[in-house]
Amino acid sequence: MKIVQDNKSLKSLCKNLKNQKIIYLDTEFLRDRTYWPLLCTIQIRTQRRSYLIDMISNQNMDFTDLKEILKNKKIMKVIHSARQDVEVFLYRFNLIIWPIFDTQLAYGLACNENNIGYTNLVEKLFKIKLTKKYQQSNWANRPLSKSQINYAENDVKFLPKIHKIVLKEIRKKRMIKRLNLELDKLRLLESIFDVNNAHKKIKSKKLSVKKLKILKSLAKWREKLAQKINIPRNWVVSDKLIMQVIREKNSKLSTKDKKNRNFNSKIEDFNKFLEIKKLI
Repeated sequence: MKIVQDNKSLKSLCKNLKNQKIIYLDTEFLRDRTYWPLLCTIQIRTQRRSYLIDMISNQNMDFTDLKEILKNKKIMKVIHSARQDVEVFLYRFNLIIWPIFDTQLAYGLACNENNIGYTNLVEKLFKIKLTKKYQQSNWANRPLSKSQINYAENDVKFLPKIHKIVLKEIRKKRMIKRLNLELDKLRLLESIFDVNNAHKKIKSKKLSVKKLKILKSLAKWREKLAQKINIPRNWVVSDKLIMQVIREKNSKLSTKDKKNRNFNSKIEDFNKFLEIKKLI
């Protein structure tokens, strides 16, 4: 696996990628304690070779050519379980990578086994057991260990064969149109960080118009704060507590009536929660 850590090698890689019809992608990022994902590595495989782009070591890297590759409509990007990778690229480069072939999604449709993980699929198809040991390691630490690099390489090593097998099954079962409809939904992630859509991330049964307004207001407030101080939204306040506020039978909660005692009580609870976490 070739490590890419400077502009010269990145430019050379992108020149090579421009001639590819298909590239195979994966990322390693950190997001356990933050709202915004920290992209640490990008793994790219062609039919001949694997590359690891180090996103941490050199802060003067110019990613202009790479961004052109990621949005080039003539180059198919094959990813296993693409949703989080799409989000990470959207935040880091402000673009939706396209076109995409998601091998997890395609395998789920073709073989009626949804959400199968990459390591499990590799074991199922090729009888090879990959380690998950370094999945949760600190990918922002430098230098990367040999074991981490090997792990990162394996995450794209089998994608070409998986893609070929799954694509054959999808075509055999005439499910291309259905797959494309599902893949198109990934484009909707373009608005994933829009605070006005924050309420859609909270599971709720049918609400009255009034309570839906309250949900939108609280979810937007939480999302803005989480983004501002860069912590997971559920660290600000949990979905459960938001729904508790909304469903209080004797509450006269209103998005406009912020003098309401119950509303202020919950806001105070939220602030106390933050003080306990020593985040404000």
